[in-house]
Amino acid sequence: MRLKLFQKNMYRNRSIALLVLACIIFGKDAAAAEWALKGSLGQQLQYDDNIVLSAIREVPVVGYLLTPSLQATRKTSVLNIALEGQGDIRRYDDSRWDCDNYHLGSNNDYHTKRSVFSLKGGYSVNCSYSQQIEDTGILLPNSQSVNYQLAPSWTWQWTSRDQLILNTSYSKTSFSNPQNGVTSNTANVFSGNDTYTVNLGGNHEWSRRLTLNGNLNFSNVQFTGSNASTQNQFGFQLGANYKINRLWSVSAGGGPVWVDTRQSSDGVTSGQSTSLSLGNVANINLSYSGQLTQFSTGFSNSISPSAIGQTLQTSSTFANYSYHLTRHLLLDITSSYSRSKSIGGQSSDHPSSQFNRNYFTVAPGIAWELAKNWQLKGSYVYRWQDYQQDNNLRNLNAGTSESNAVMFSLGYSWDGVRASR
Repeated sequence: MRLKLFQKNMYRNRSIALLVLACIIFGKDAAAAEWALKGSLGQQLQYDDNIVLSAIREVPVVGYLLTPSLQATRKTSVLNIALEGQGDIRRYDDSRWDCDNYHLGSNNDYHTKRSVFSLKGGYSVNCSYSQQIEDTGILLPNSQSVNYQLAPSWTWQWTSRDQLILNTSYSKTSFSNPQNGVTSNTANVFSGNDTYTVNLGGNHEWSRRLTLNGNLNFSNVQFTGSNASTQNQFGFQLGANYKINRLWSVSAGGGPVWVDTRQSSDGVTSGQSTSLSLGNVANINLSYSGQLTQFSTGFSNSISPSAIGQTLQTSSTFANYSYHLTRHLLLDITSSYSRSKSIGGQSSDHPSSQFNRNYFTVAPGIAWELAKNWQLKGSYVYRWQDYQQDNNLRNLNAGTSESNAVMFSLGYSWDGVRASR
């Protein structure tokens, strides 16, 4: 009887000890948890002499931009959680170009001894012309896009020098209130899409300076609208990152992509016509990071769905330069040139068929740090576009056009609050 009572007390004491140990362990994790909240607020006055990039009729505007943002993070030894909200509110003397852009995003990481599990998500609402500047160059007022995105991923540290990476993603883009009249025979210029992507890749650290990488990828793009189509894209890429020295680094990669297209009519994908096209992706980047000077340049070739219901292959080059004139005065220049064209089987009577676009932009600016967290910046942006459409539909965007914009910005960055427990 006494032995049983002794064993029972020992079991109870051991249970209490394990409970206390667990509390200590979780207490350490909780004590290591860090919370942070920070934000920023930007204001800008802008004049653009041709906001629509029209070759026929220029549309000058004067506007005011407000860009608030807020970020919240929580970090522990195993879990990182980040939430952000951003806004881009634009008001012009021509109310047709008023624009409200909002974005809510989440980025979460869970760490184990050899693995990292990540989950990213986002929801954004944009006036379509703000995103079409880079996408298609077809700028329409009073049109809005909505985008949802979810991207889980897994990174496994296979060996001390090898990583295995699995990325998946889903995104959905839709448009509302399309503006009529840009093409005479179409009432709906923009087409949304649902995109599913799977990417299996890996990294190998060959040496302290050289890292090799490669991946296999597959994506399914389902365009919506009256001229719907489905495209399957599959391919592989090989690349490398090399640190030349302490200041210079270079990266390069590329590979083929096959695009299998099923064209439909009246929104019914019945496989009425199919085609297989071969494209390619590539990227080369060279960067320099010094004490006073930052410089980067490169070339990329990408394949991605667009708002006109087609997959576009875009080749682009860029160059960015910044130099600290003084401790509080920074000069920066950004520039890029791109060429886009349709890839895959496209219907010849689609209003945006035979898409071909060249686009160039350069933006020099000077930023002055007025005080801690305050920055005043003046900049100039030049845009040039050559948009060609080889059919008989009248399009206000077709032809060569340019615009000049002058901007003065005042920004404040809030250091926020931090807490740990």
